[in-house]
Amino acid sequence: MVLCMQSLQIKGIDVGRRKRHSQGDRLDLKKSRIYSPDVRLKQVSSGHVVEKTYKDKILPIRIIGVGLVWWEAFIYGKLEGITGIPTLLDRPDPYTIVTRFMAGENLRETTRKPDSLYFDRLAEIINNIHSRGVVHLDLRNRRNYGIDPQGMPYVLDFGASLYIPWPRFLRKMLGKLDWMGFLKIKAKLAPGLISNDEKRALLKGSLLSYLWLVDSIPSTIRRFIRSLRLRFFHP
Repeated sequence: MVLCMQSLQIKGIDVGRRKRHSQGDRLDLKKSRIYSPDVRLKQVSSGHVVEKTYKDKILPIRIIGVGLVWWEAFIYGKLEGITGIPTLLDRPDPYTIVTRFMAGENLRETTRKPDSLYFDRLAEIINNIHSRGVVHLDLRNRRNYGIDPQGMPYVLDFGASLYIPWPRFLRKMLGKLDWMGFLKIKAKLAPGLISNDEKRALLKGSLLSYLWLVDSIPSTIRRFIRSLRLRFFHP
């Protein structure tokens, strides 16, 4: 087993700069943990694939993993044919999901700067995802965005996604979480590309999140905070 600290390749396939363990035609893309799946880049006769599996975990985790990978495979099936979404391949067992490898790096690890075309294409991908009734729900995580060697985007990891074919208003409401994640990533990596409308949307989204948080606090605690504020900050 080899531990690599630099850009690592399996027969010419660049998989980015980070610590990874390689063994023959297999490369671990994610640190193995007891409760999470093993994610590996593998070389097969048809090319390179990404394997996400629970098959080597303890029994309780394997049982839970069956449901989790089934759900993610179901979501990938709903998104079949969308450019920028990994292609779902045949599953070797109930504990495993296999997708076609998308070359490049994720936005958390890359040193490349996404341009305006990248974000325009990324917005198209998100629109297409929503049009299939799927909401990603984890688009605030830069690891779930990829940038390929041509500088084009792709979206990864649909394990937390929801399929909401109806009612439409619910899908639209939850879809706003995806768009807020998209805008936060864009503002962080390319602040010069954020339009005035997008700035207003970010501000509105942050305000709504604050109001939701305040509203979720029990009324007794809110009254206590209000009494302290009146006592110490108002003569």
